[in-house]
Amino acid sequence: MIGSRRRFPELPSVLPPNLDFVLGLSPSFMTLGLGHTRSLLERLGHPERAFRTAVVAGTNGKGSVTAMLASVLAGQGLRVGRFISPHVYSATERICVDDEAVTLDELERAAARVAPLHADIPFSYFEALTVLAFLVFAERAVEVAVLETGLGGRFDATNVTAPVVTVLTSVSLDHRRVLGDSEVEILREKLGIARPGVPLLCGPLAPALREVVDERARRDGFPVVWPESLGEVRAVGGDSGPRVHLRTGATDYGEVALPFPGRHQHANALLAVAAAERVMGPLRGVGEALATVYLPGRFERVERGGRCFVLDVAHNDAALAATAAHLAEISPREQTAAVVGLMTRKELFEAARHLARAAARVYLVTPDRAPRHTESAYAPHQLLSGWFWAAGAATRGAPGAVPTELVLWNKRDAGDDHWRRLLDAIDNDANPFRTVLVTGSHRVVDQFGRLLWPVEVLA
Repeated sequence: MIGSRRRFPELPSVLPPNLDFVLGLSPSFMTLGLGHTRSLLERLGHPERAFRTAVVAGTNGKGSVTAMLASVLAGQGLRVGRFISPHVYSATERICVDDEAVTLDELERAAARVAPLHADIPFSYFEALTVLAFLVFAERAVEVAVLETGLGGRFDATNVTAPVVTVLTSVSLDHRRVLGDSEVEILREKLGIARPGVPLLCGPLAPALREVVDERARRDGFPVVWPESLGEVRAVGGDSGPRVHLRTGATDYGEVALPFPGRHQHANALLAVAAAERVMGPLRGVGEALATVYLPGRFERVERGGRCFVLDVAHNDAALAATAAHLAEISPREQTAAVVGLMTRKELFEAARHLARAAARVYLVTPDRAPRHTESAYAPHQLLSGWFWAAGAATRGAPGAVPTELVLWNKRDAGDDHWRRLLDAIDNDANPFRTVLVTGSHRVVDQFGRLLWPVEVLA
């Protein structure tokens, strides 16, 4: 197997008691507001004030920008904390210092301070993990923490800090039950991360959304930096990976290799580097810093016996469309298959059409529910009737096109070892597929990825 870079360690099956309590909270339960987080931090002596912060929001791309920004800042000699969500293989992915996952002892020490407060402050899963991150960062003397918002921005638990720079990557429809039914409503929630006098760096937005941002900036007194003022990223090709020429308004960094493929990552890289300049000024070693970035499940490629498996968490419509578009650029449709599963909290839009154009066969699966959590997932027949049924027209109209073959992979039919059986069904010589995309919910990527990657348990 090649293509392996680095795995974040898995937590043991038996956890220390306080961490077990925190991770046992349901991620589906959320509280809109910052009251619980602020109360926790006040009781804990305000660890979030021990370091500077950069906050990254957006529908898609915020995880990539967070990782790249943290790596570039670390390359300047700073001690950098990174907080992302969701995780794919292990909760330790969420909290890193200098690109290394926190230890079990650190997590338990922080959880021991937080868990007893639940009796007075009924905090949620994400609120608790955010506060754990702040405690670890303060204990480790982090100088700058890069924080990815989990949901929205205004009421997200990460929004209790006083950032020195803020970033808005993109806006599209997602989490409509919480954030609103239109892109404008969702944008207004995400703009909650902006602060008077603090620069907001924005990725590409539609003209109507730009007007909303500019209006809010005038009202609240924060400067906005749009993509055309950030600089330029130009693809230069090459067989070794996604290489680009990157130039900001301050510095020409020359040719660098991006850690994540896809044209949409060009804008993300420019945002990350430009944000780092706002924190540090002139930068050094940008190419080296970007080349070392790793996030599990972000177009992660595993080559196995002449077949390439692509593990990509793309759990909303815009992300699935971008993933399918990039897949179509690198792999012929007749040689491409996809495995897709989604949780029911995700709305179903048009991305099935894009997947149908990119893959000749699509396996519809049900993500496994996390232990002790109550999240529900779409069954294969629900994805078929509610999502892929209309997508058949995407290929029927094209001259010479063959409709996408849909396979409903039911757990009950395949038994307890259904993920292994699915891998065996795909990974055999009889199939013409040289590229297999595993996408949708992070739980699908997690379960499938465990069959392809070795598992390292955190001691």
